[in-house]
Amino acid sequence: MELYVDIADLDAVKAAAEYFPIDGFTTNPKILTKAKKPVEEMMAEYRQYVRANNMKIFFQVTGETAEEMLEQAKALKEYFGERFIVKIPAVKEGYKAVRLCKEAGITVTVTVVHSMMQALVAAKAGADYVAPYVTHIDNIGADGIECVSEMVEVFINGGYPCKVLGASFRTVDQLKKLALAGCQAVTISPDLFDALIKHPSTDESMKGFETAWKETFGEKQISDLIPREK
Repeated sequence: MELYVDIADLDAVKAAAEYFPIDGFTTNPKILTKAKKPVEEMMAEYRQYVRANNMKIFFQVTGETAEEMLEQAKALKEYFGERFIVKIPAVKEGYKAVRLCKEAGITVTVTVVHSMMQALVAAKAGADYVAPYVTHIDNIGADGIECVSEMVEVFINGGYPCKVLGASFRTVDQLKKLALAGCQAVTISPDLFDALIKHPSTDESMKGFETAWKETFGEKQISDLIPREK
């Protein structure tokens, strides 16, 4: 499963990447409006970072017509390079833009997906990823996990190379269920990365290790006990 950080704050991306095996990060127009720096300044920092660390970066177009989306996608790819993935909304003009972008050699994610049929049309149009909003789907009375599971099954059965990029999460349990369903990628907030590996039993076991070690060896570390060669 590919892991992406869903945030515009590059410092938060770097902090997550220091500990976790992330594949890149995703942004959207709403996230960018909350940024503390000018977007132009952040873009320059993003470009330097993704090139230096071989990470993928997802940017969403803001145009309303397919032609506008295509031109924005071309400009963004030229700026960021081959690791750039354009996010195109699952609207009528967006589906046309998917085919135009693919003809131009641009990797595409269809985003703001809320149904299996939206995802299927995106995959058939040539999208490389579809991004279903799991919690949003739950909030409109459907089952976000089941919806993703259906997408994965339909893509496999239909022979579509499109990957499902799950987005919009509240809990680690949602992520676990997506992994079991075969979801190929997720984008999550930085705080959820810590929650992925947190477990009270692990913490309790570590306390036991530490107590037993100190009772026997005091402040010595394991490396202090390596025999010296004569």
